[in-house]
Amino acid sequence: MQVKKFEAKTMKEALELVKVHMGPEAIILSAKDTHRGFGLMGEKSVEVTAAVSEETLRKKKIAESKLRDDLRTRFQQIPATKQREFINKVFEERREDRRELVMAGGGGARGGMETYTAARVSPESRAATSGLRYADIPEEDAVPRAVAQDRVRRAAERARLASQVLQEPPAPKGRRSARASAAAAAAAAAAASTGIATPKVSKAQPTAPSAPAPAPVASVPNSDIEKLESQVRELKTLVERFQQMPQVPMTMHPGAEQGLPFELSPVYQRLTQQGISVPIVSTMLKKAQKEIEFEALKRPALVEAWIVRQLLTSVEVVTNPTKGRYHVFMGSTGQGKTTSLFKFASHLVLKEKKTIAIISLDTIKVGAADQLKIYAQILNVPFAIVRTPEEWHVAQSRLKHVQHILVDLPGFNLRSMEEADWLKAMLPPAEFDRQIHYVQSALARDEEALDLAGRYQMLGFHDVIFTRCDESSRHGILLNFQEHFKKPLHSFGMGSRIPEDYEFATKERVIDFIFKLSRVTKKEAAT
Repeated sequence: MQVKKFEAKTMKEALELVKVHMGPEAIILSAKDTHRGFGLMGEKSVEVTAAVSEETLRKKKIAESKLRDDLRTRFQQIPATKQREFINKVFEERREDRRELVMAGGGGARGGMETYTAARVSPESRAATSGLRYADIPEEDAVPRAVAQDRVRRAAERARLASQVLQEPPAPKGRRSARASAAAAAAAAAAASTGIATPKVSKAQPTAPSAPAPAPVASVPNSDIEKLESQVRELKTLVERFQQMPQVPMTMHPGAEQGLPFELSPVYQRLTQQGISVPIVSTMLKKAQKEIEFEALKRPALVEAWIVRQLLTSVEVVTNPTKGRYHVFMGSTGQGKTTSLFKFASHLVLKEKKTIAIISLDTIKVGAADQLKIYAQILNVPFAIVRTPEEWHVAQSRLKHVQHILVDLPGFNLRSMEEADWLKAMLPPAEFDRQIHYVQSALARDEEALDLAGRYQMLGFHDVIFTRCDESSRHGILLNFQEHFKKPLHSFGMGSRIPEDYEFATKERVIDFIFKLSRVTKKEAAT
């Protein structure tokens, strides 16, 4: 027998599939609605389980093989009764052909062959092959399951009657209560139905001399019954107390999935809430678990102090932020490239008294070059626009007296290779002592930021500038970015003021972002 499952949008379509693949003799075993959804759109579906014998399925395939392709398609679309008539007709013709072939033979073996062929196609054989309804065949474990359920039901009935007997006051000696008699009768009936022999107590009756007299059943002492009653009452009290207790679902502590103990859960939760990726946090805390004593792990302050010491060692920052003559600012639109260039230029002119020039490559965005030109006039520094790679040599010869040249690139998402090739061709030549700074907003999601920076990585940026750090409450992206690209931190944009809200990156500032130390200091100062 072959059993198959078919899934379709409607019951009609499912039955059509059963008819096409298994034939008109298929038996539907079960049909149910599925809630997981069907297809890409998540629509509900119907699941039908059907069965058919190997002989019936073979007959269907033989009958279909005698048809042309167009007739076979039409045969699958006709009603099941018509298909059954066609299949029976095909096999009746085959039986007649076989019978004529056998009768046409000669010799003594003809009678034996004729008998054998007739036996094969007799009505009894056909009934044994195709007359059985597969929907009536029980599952393999259906009978044992029914027996087990019946036994459980009878055991529960016996337990109920026994509890009623225990709750009834004890009867006088030599007598049995009505409930005890009913319980004994029920137990005897249940034992008889399950085939278990139980001893019987009856009045003396005349028996044959050869049959021994049954032994009397010893009565149960009242002390044993009282003990049993006491145990039942204790069990009932325990069950009632357990039902009254609030059922609190068991949940795992934060970090348990990474193999961290409960003592490290507060630190794990605080670091992950700051946006630091789970692999980085779990690696640090597993190392802390090995190096810190167990009693110290119970104090989150000591664990955080150990984390601070590790960050002071692992975080990388640029040691000389003004190194290089050409400083190129690149990144996608809206990350703060132009603002970072303004702040860096103001720092060089106002605080370090350096001579600078500003060059724009952004001829795509409307007003981008004009904005840079106005700011260059405010700082009283040279400004130029480079439109082709050959113009870099002209700018190099005319700006020999300038110490630093700041270059603003247009914002691209690098969705195509043409944009990447254009940016690579328009960058200042490598021999010009250039430093490329990638500008990234701290408000961006980690997945988007890492994906976009991965496309810019082919241009070879040297470090990263994070902007809008004052607006973000989660600064884990600083560590995630550095762990992914192994690039040092150059500087941070802390606000809109120029150049006050701009500072070069330090390890202490990174720790301040992660543990919010400056906020605590401000609260203490206010109080």
